[in-house]
Amino acid sequence: MKTTVLIFLALSALTFPSLAADSKTSPLAVVNKRMDAYNKHDLKSFLDTYADNVEVFTYPTKSLAKGKEHLKSIFEPMFKEGAVQVTIHTQLENDSYVINHETVEYLGKKTKYLSIYKVENNLITEVRFVRD
Repeated sequence: MKTTVLIFLALSALTFPSLAADSKTSPLAVVNKRMDAYNKHDLKSFLDTYADNVEVFTYPTKSLAKGKEHLKSIFEPMFKEGAVQVTIHTQLENDSYVINHETVEYLGKKTKYLSIYKVENNLITEVRFVRD
């Protein structure tokens, strides 16, 4: 009987991949979804990549923003202007962290960043920016 149940479960997993697959998206995919929304100036999709209680810092501990609503107040005007763009030069992923070497261009000014994103449960929960 136990063998029959195990075979049934194994066949079910093969027949219905959604039951067998982990629904977790990789941290890198979450961060790249954020980057795509940023470059498209799609505020809703951009904010959807963040946890409600996200915290943003200038490295190491200077607080820049707390919460999704605070992020909205920062990025909404920039996205409406359509004058902001990010270029990713390099990305590293390690467990729940993604580190980007990126350049943000806003109103003709380019700023280089190392950005450290922490992703938990498919949402960005923390960001730390190292700026030039």
